[in-house]
Amino acid sequence: MSLKKIGIRILEVSLAAHGALHGIEFISALYEEAYITATFAAFGALTMLLGALFLEGHHHD
Repeated sequence: MSLKKIGIRILEVSLAAHGALHGIEFISALYEEAYITATFAAFGALTMLLGALFLEGHHHD
């Protein structure tokens, strides 16, 4: 496995983990009734998770 492929895989996993943290932030904001913060957290989670999903297998070698 090349160094570039390893780097891209690390990026994919990092994006997914970051998205999961935004998901936790979203749940926490809803619990605290901070709806504006929850909206931003949901957007961040969606962006990160979709980025990780679409990056996987769609990069150039």
